[in-house]
This record gives sequence, C-alpha cells and structure tokens, in this order.
Amino acid sequence: PLLIPNVTNQVWDTKAQVTKAAGACLMAICQTNPNPDIAPAIPAVVNAVCKPSETNKAVEELMGTTFVVTVDAPTLSILCPVLSRSLKEKLAIHKRAACIVINNMSKLVGSPEDVAPFGPLLVPELKKVASSVQFEEIRDEALKALASLTKALGESYKEEEEKKDDAAQMAEEQARVEAEQKRIQEQRDAERKKEEEIQKKEEEEKRKFKEAMDAQRELEKLEAEKARQQKLEEKKQKEAEKLSTKASGKCQGCGLKKCKKTCLFYSGP
Repeated sequence: PLLIPNVTNQVWDTKAQVTKAAGACLMAICQTNPNPDIAPAIPAVVNAVCKPSETNKAVEELMGTTFVVTVDAPTLSILCPVLSRSLKEKLAIHKRAACIVINNMSKLVGSPEDVAPFGPLLVPELKKVASSVQFEEIRDEALKALASLTKALGESYKEEEEKKDDAAQMAEEQARVEAEQKRIQEQRDAERKKEEEIQKKEEEEKRKFKEAMDAQRELEKLEAEKARQQKLEEKKQKEAEKLSTKASGKCQGCGLKKCKKTCLFYSGP
C-alpha cells in the first residue's frame, strides 16, 4: 500500500527510461502479493495502470476471478485504482463490470483498516453509478457493491459518512435558506423600486399639472388684462367721438352742424 502509489506516480514521468523502469518495478512489487486469486490478472492490472486505455481488459480479467482468500491491504492497493477508473468509464457496461468485481472483492476484505484508505476512492463513484446510470440492472449492481463495501468499511466509516451526509444536508439547507432570503430581498428591492418609480411619476404628473394650471391662470390673467385694456380703449374712443363732430359733420350732442348756445359742445361763433 505504501510502495504502489509512489511507484505509480513515476509511471507518468516525461522520461521514457523512468516510465519503463517504473512499470517493471510495479510489476515486480505486484507479483510479490501472496493472494493466489488475483495472480493471473496481475499482468493485465499492471498494464492498465501504465496504459489507462487497457483498464477495461484488466477489469474483464478480474471478473473471471473467484475470490476465496482474504483480501488484504496490499491486494486492495493493486486493484482499487483500476476499479475506480473503470467506474468513471463512459459505457455503462464497463461500470457494471467494476461493480461486480468490487462486490465480490468486498465480501472477503480482512478488516476495516485494510479497506479504509480506499473507501473515498470507490464509494463516491459507486454512488454516482447507483444514481445516474440509466439501466436499472446496472444501478442494482452498484447498490450491491456499495452495500458490500460499506459493510467491509465498518460502522466507524458509516458514522463518518452519516456525519458528512448531515453536514451536506445542513449546507444544502443553509444554501436554500440563503437563496430564499436573497429572493425575498430581491423581491422587496424590486417592489421598493417600483413604488419609488410610481411616486416619482406621480410627483412628475403633479408638477406638470401645477405648471399647466399656473400657465392657465397666467393666460386668463393676460386675457383679462387685454379685455380691460380693450374696454378702456373703447371708452376713450366713445369719449373722443362725443367731443368730435368731424366724423359726420354734425354735433354728437345736439345733432346740428352748428351747435346752439344751449348745446354742451357749443364753442362760440
């Protein structure tokens, strides 16, 4: 379990010599594993570690494996990385094969301590398969594998997962509450903005109405002044006509061309 992850990292080195040496080293390490059940599949598994495109072939080899001997930590360190990668494959049939192998393997795990480091590697992927794959048969296989693996991980892992689930639910609920509060606040802001716009519109209408009324009063005032001036002009004109006889040649007072002494407009001989 300690050597394999470190050697696997060297498989992806940029230098071909290092990659080749790491592959050979990984093969040598895996072949020291005493579990006879997986011995025939070791070459295929190591090849899958070095070449991810060979992952499905390795899982097919493991499907033909009958697990009889107890599965310990070294065996899990060899198999779990490849199985995890297979659970991420696009084709559902490859996911199904990985689920079957995990189910068979988990039933013979020696102790929870052996499988504990690999729980985070496999459990989330199995949950994804169980919830997202279209075919019911494959979802059932994922649930079986998840049940067997969870049982192998023991009660402590279940409690830890439950705590994580509770924390996730609390986080989700908190996010929901925050989203609802944000929605309410946005709605209030929108309503307040709408009210402000309505108030502004009303004030604008009042202002325009006041301006119109002021203009109307001013117009009426001008018309009244004009009428007053017109009346004054008419009055002056009438008075002027009374004082003048030139318009018709007759006095406006007595109606004669030459006023008598008794006429108000008499001006002498």
